[in-house]
Amino acid sequence: MTRSLFRDYIDGKMATASEDGGNSAPKDQIVLRVNQLDSSELDTELHELLKAQFTRAFQFFQPGVLAYIEPELNAALRLLLWQFSINSTHSTLGQQMLNLKYAQESSSVHKLSLLQRRVYACLLIGLKWLQERSHDLALATNHMSAFEKIWKVFHVLERLLQVASLINFLVFLQQGRYQFIYERILGIRAWFSKPQSVRQVSFEYMTRELLWHGFAEFIFFLLPFINFHRVRNFFKRHLTFFSISSSDMDVSKRRAQHLYKECAVCGEWPTCPREIGCLHVFCYYCIQSNFDADPSYTCPLCSHPVEDGSNIQQVKCEIT
Repeated sequence: MTRSLFRDYIDGKMATASEDGGNSAPKDQIVLRVNQLDSSELDTELHELLKAQFTRAFQFFQPGVLAYIEPELNAALRLLLWQFSINSTHSTLGQQMLNLKYAQESSSVHKLSLLQRRVYACLLIGLKWLQERSHDLALATNHMSAFEKIWKVFHVLERLLQVASLINFLVFLQQGRYQFIYERILGIRAWFSKPQSVRQVSFEYMTRELLWHGFAEFIFFLLPFINFHRVRNFFKRHLTFFSISSSDMDVSKRRAQHLYKECAVCGEWPTCPREIGCLHVFCYYCIQSNFDADPSYTCPLCSHPVEDGSNIQQVKCEIT
């Protein structure tokens, strides 16, 4: 696979180098495998999109009204796409988006003959319809012995076709020609409909986006390991200067009445009031959660340290 992609790159370089002022014939340029694969994916998506739009028109009808005629519906949609693509422009809709078209391998004429277009329609529309409707047809003719043999042969041929398609795709990955087996049968290949010009692609924007994306992922990986509570308390202790008086440290001094009504952390009425050795009162959750996040946590008003979890005690009120 790596050697095939490298060969694609070399072929593309040689095709570009063979251009003469942008006026070279389309067959002088090699169509890369990725362009052919993208065009087939676009064809599939366009078919599904058209089918979804058609089905939406019958959404208010009785459920299952289109289920029985789904093979015929798919055949009609493929016939419609064939009429406005292969039959008129000699290229599928996906190929038109990528500046590609079908042309005969052994001819200098860059178009398909009428016979090739009709056989293309029979293979892609008729055989697919027969494949989707084969089960119902087999059930309808199961009482006829002649048809029973025919359907057995049909199923064997179907499996052989699947194996041949797989082998053809592997050969396509190696050689870069004939993506589908019907292309090999008809002798048609995908070519550029217009000469490809040399494009100067700048990867500066992409490199910058990848750099910032990697940096953002590194930051998001690092953030959960940072204890923001501890960082915030560290800067608060070292950038804010407190004057700790002996009266604030002396817990035996009678606590003022207003200190019982306000938590030193959240400023609300203390819930399950606790103290840590200073005159200030805390909610149990406020002081306990901050101490669990930062063992060196101190009172935000007087900078009195907690030091140990056993110092978080219930507030005792003296009534005189």
